[in-house]
Amino acid sequence: MIHDRLSDVLGELSRTLVVAYQIPNALERLCIQLTGMLPVSGCWAVVMDELDGELRFVAASDAVGRKLAALHGELDEGPCLEAARNGERVLVPDLGAPDAVERFPRFAAQAMAGGVSAVHSFPLRSIDQQVGSVGLFNVAPGELDEHDVELAQLLADLTAASIVGAHRYQQVSGLAAGAQQRLADAAVLEQAKGRLSVQLGVEPDHALAYLQRYLLASGGSVREAAEQVCAGKLSLRRTADGTITRG
Repeated sequence: MIHDRLSDVLGELSRTLVVAYQIPNALERLCIQLTGMLPVSGCWAVVMDELDGELRFVAASDAVGRKLAALHGELDEGPCLEAARNGERVLVPDLGAPDAVERFPRFAAQAMAGGVSAVHSFPLRSIDQQVGSVGLFNVAPGELDEHDVELAQLLADLTAASIVGAHRYQQVSGLAAGAQQRLADAAVLEQAKGRLSVQLGVEPDHALAYLQRYLLASGGSVREAAEQVCAGKLSLRRTADGTITRG
């Protein structure tokens, strides 16, 4: 049964984390699935903002998970922050234990006041990038066994790899679109230069300079004017005094 559910999770990740805007929905589904697969009460996920490095809440299995994510941000303290910043899992089986209270004094107090007794946080990390973290919580104190810890970290690592892949896909797609646009712009300019060279009786390499001279007086962009030339909506001529006007 656990293998079937794991297969479902991995399959969903591979299908949905294709582009960056789908990440929140996929992580929300992952939180729900982790809660069902592991002996925990709930789950939440935070992702590091690429611009300022701050952790942003993304998804949770329930309202308690959302509250725990908010506490990390409000207090600047907690297992998920450490896991995300250090790239290491942080397992706190009893928030009331002296070492947990000493390590996370404000977070531990407020989490326990909200009915949470244990928090286990796993970094979302790739080889060269910290992505965020996933937090699991329990209403009763207790450790996760070794199998559950490794399974949670495996899913966190695969999720991080999918997120990084989604961002890189977006970047590559953007670069490809930009390159394609530049090629299209160049093609339009070359065609316009050819037509203008005939209209003005100049070499094609000089035609663009005449178009720019015309636009200094009339306004507009080179790309738009070139498109009008190619479409036959704009023709230019030189007057006796060298002024460039519409033909």
